[in-house]
Amino acid sequence: MKWLWSLFMFVCVGDDGGLADLVKEFNSRHAASRRVAIRALAGLGTERAWELVIEGLADSEGEVADEAQWQLAHAPVLDTLLGRRGLRSPDPWVRLRAAELFGRSNRAVDGWSLARQLSRREPELSASLSWSLERLARAGALVGDRERCVRELARAVRWGGQAGASALVCLQALDGEGLTLELDRAAEGRDALLRAAAGEVSVRRGDEGDWERVQRLAQDEDAGVRRALMEALDIAPGRRAAALCIERLGLEESPLVRARILHHLRSWSGLFHRYDARPWRVWLQDLSEEWAPSGPTSPVSVPGATRTFAGVPVHSERVCVLVDLSGSIHTKMGEESTRRGFVAIELERLLMALPGSAMFNVICFADEPHPWSDGLVKNRRGRAVEALRWFERLNVRGKGDLFAAAELALEDAEVDTLLIFTDGVPTGGRRWKLELMASLLEQECRFRGVSVDSVLVGASARTARCWQKIAERTGGHSMQLKVHLGTEGAGGG
Repeated sequence: MKWLWSLFMFVCVGDDGGLADLVKEFNSRHAASRRVAIRALAGLGTERAWELVIEGLADSEGEVADEAQWQLAHAPVLDTLLGRRGLRSPDPWVRLRAAELFGRSNRAVDGWSLARQLSRREPELSASLSWSLERLARAGALVGDRERCVRELARAVRWGGQAGASALVCLQALDGEGLTLELDRAAEGRDALLRAAAGEVSVRRGDEGDWERVQRLAQDEDAGVRRALMEALDIAPGRRAAALCIERLGLEESPLVRARILHHLRSWSGLFHRYDARPWRVWLQDLSEEWAPSGPTSPVSVPGATRTFAGVPVHSERVCVLVDLSGSIHTKMGEESTRRGFVAIELERLLMALPGSAMFNVICFADEPHPWSDGLVKNRRGRAVEALRWFERLNVRGKGDLFAAAELALEDAEVDTLLIFTDGVPTGGRRWKLELMASLLEQECRFRGVSVDSVLVGASARTARCWQKIAERTGGHSMQLKVHLGTEGAGGG
């Protein structure tokens, strides 16, 4: 495929006169033309071309700004983004985009130049900066004064929330002094996101004291903390992790967390025992203290889901269903049925099967999210019927702003599963590029222990692979439907 892109560049750009044509496209009133121009300018790689790509960060259309954000990660002009054209821009979206793209850079980055931008007044920006610092540190691409970075990050941990949790994990990536003190504070505090981050850091570091902390957090009162901890165990699977999973198998109350525990045990062992802990204990007895899985962990099926949505097993009892109501939802899937009609059937099947103790919400999205409720509601008598009637009456069209709908759903701390029905390709809103959205969504769910399930219809193979990665990284499932309502496969845990 690289030679095709080279041919495209030769035809479109040519020699020295090609830049003028790209500038014309860059100034087009059509967002798609501006996006293509951004990509071609990045391929051209001249100083003037990169200046235009940087300008693209401020484009009001998500597909253009996302493309600029994606291309700039490997640009030779990253230093420019430390100033008013990036991290110090008056435009908050430009600041946020610049903060993220540094973390994907394959070039050495001065850590202090990022850490000094951390601010309690901008928690979303600070969380993104800490995430970038973490990725750079783990890639060995962070240079400069680490001690000053550590001091700023330790200060940011005290802010709590997503910013504090991201800073705590970054401290571990930097091997910062005082980490144990911050871990103990976080693990014993009231902030659930900080406790989840403390669990992940403790798993990654793996000292004896860390493991005692892991065992305490495995019993945390917040199911999201326990779920995030179980996800973190897959970072460093071994005998201790297996023993903890077996211990929790019979004690865990959350169906979603229990399913994830069983997934790990099946994936690590290659065995297919069920939820009874006894055969797992027998397996554990034969493992040495140094045991680790022989190969990379892989998704496996887990029994026990009594509910499905278009073939995706639903273990959760705290689920938010997101339905794409952009133009593609009205496309026919067979002789008579439309995609919307199919969703209505599957939504009824799911909601009517939820127990009375479950909580749910439905958010439809086109140009903007349209929530049935402000948050999850308990499935008392009649609530499922209310939601289904609301969905039947709702009449909206437009482009699909999937990311805004997901962010709205995640504002509810009770949500542990996003169940998304879509054609797979966002077409509206500030977030458009699926590859970029995948990592952003994964990071949004990281300390919440939220899984992302998806049902795709009419999606390309490339799009389906991207959604499967989201599912695998969050412990969810992805199912692709054929036009005639058959299935092409599932992914995830």
